[in-house]
Amino acid sequence: MGQLGWVWFEGLRDKIYCIPFTFNNTGNLFGVLNPKTETLTTTTFGADPQLNYEWGKAVVVGTKIYCVPGSLRNAGNLFGVLEPETETLTTTAFGVNSQLDFSWHTAAVVGTKIYCIPYFGSAGNLFGVLDTESGTLTTTTFGANPQLDYLWETAVVVGTKIYCIPNLPSISAGNLFGILDTESGTLTTTTFGLDPQITYSWYTAVVVGTTIYCIPLVNNAGNLFGVLDTESGTLTTTTFGANPQLNYVWFAAVVVGTKIYCIPYLNNAGNLFGILDTESGTLITPTFGVDPQINYVWRRAVVVGTTIYCIPLLNNAGNLFGVLDTESGTLTTTTFGANPQLNYFWLATTKYPATP
Repeated sequence: MGQLGWVWFEGLRDKIYCIPFTFNNTGNLFGVLNPKTETLTTTTFGADPQLNYEWGKAVVVGTKIYCVPGSLRNAGNLFGVLEPETETLTTTAFGVNSQLDFSWHTAAVVGTKIYCIPYFGSAGNLFGVLDTESGTLTTTTFGANPQLDYLWETAVVVGTKIYCIPNLPSISAGNLFGILDTESGTLTTTTFGLDPQITYSWYTAVVVGTTIYCIPLVNNAGNLFGVLDTESGTLTTTTFGANPQLNYVWFAAVVVGTKIYCIPYLNNAGNLFGILDTESGTLITPTFGVDPQINYVWRRAVVVGTTIYCIPLLNNAGNLFGVLDTESGTLTTTTFGANPQLNYFWLATTKYPATP
């Protein structure tokens, strides 16, 4: 009983951290959402209110949240290292060249190392490998061609391998995936048989078991999902019944159990969510009662337990969060007290602690 009680109380510590990206018109305010108390606090944690840190991705390793710089506009490639337990933030470049545009649009964690993934060939396709135990960062191409534009917008982890997902078909790279084996330190690139001319628009991807699901952003390729079986190394594309004529605009997707929830960003398709049951291979697209005319601008989402929190990026709808109870299938919208007039520009979000 004691152990079960400890786990239950630890679960109550879960908080959602919304990370400021750029356009510091609100002075680089972080948002800290406590699901238990349903309260939101905003604070800079001491960040300079005049700088554009451009943190587009945040990951948790141990007791720290690492905010990864997304481009040279970032104020000299500064990482943000946030310690939630002490509520302290430090910024450091970890020694990387402040003049180079690494364009790390995403990052993945394997063990205690963070792998920052290059986008669009910037800085010669240098990955950044941050050893959080030693606090040292190294840059390497892992053999990637420095002349190609791989366009890896998102990356996911299966075992000890990182799968970098193509977002758009580069003229030079043509829908190449990148598979980084972190144990051997080797990178392979492959199309898995994809047409190099088609724009699949996979901005995000999620993992269920050992299968990767690449989520369509708009209907460039008729809303084709990419389903990558990492055990067999085969990729199939399918709509799962999605209307090939609609723009669903799913920037964010999260997993609850064996279901994938795709979150609407703009109201192009009337704010349709996508719920993909990976066991049955069926997709439904409910609105959960949200207004089909409103732009909620939910660019990211975080799961706490069986509840999904959709995070507002801009104040189009007055900074309304979406709170989706997946057990009851009900969605509520609330500001949690956020100022409806401000653009917080929370692009990166993460839960702390990082436990499921």
